[in-house]
Amino acid sequence: MNTHTLKRAQRGLTTVEFSVIGGVLMILLFGTLEFSRVLYTFAVLGEGTRRAARLAAVCPLGSPNIRATVDFAGLPNFNPGNVLVLYLDAAGFPTGAYTNINAVQVRIVGYRIPLSIPFINPTVTAPPFTVTMPRESLGVSSTAVTPCG
Repeated sequence: MNTHTLKRAQRGLTTVEFSVIGGVLMILLFGTLEFSRVLYTFAVLGEGTRRAARLAAVCPLGSPNIRATVDFAGLPNFNPGNVLVLYLDAAGFPTGAYTNINAVQVRIVGYRIPLSIPFINPTVTAPPFTVTMPRESLGVSSTAVTPCG
């Protein structure tokens, strides 16, 4: 083989090596970015759950604003159906009787986060986020029921 043929073969080998290493590097780069996005989403879900529980403690039972408050940051694919609002008695069991309510609990379950990692595209299901707070006024004063707006 002459020197010209060896240089040409080396160029082809370099291109193949770069494409393999470049693909792995892109997967690692996007994986790192998506991991950061998942952690951010978990923080937003935790804060949204806390905000919704606080609102549930001071708003009338079943207020639609409670579920909407969880998504204060505008998360993609968020469904208010993933939010459970429970009113608990002194023993910690769900109750519907206003006079028996001792605490409110807001829980986010089943929220799925699609990831954008080349060649993989996995989906992460967030763990359940739960916040329980003691009841306060539940939107009722001595004169009226005050809606939350």
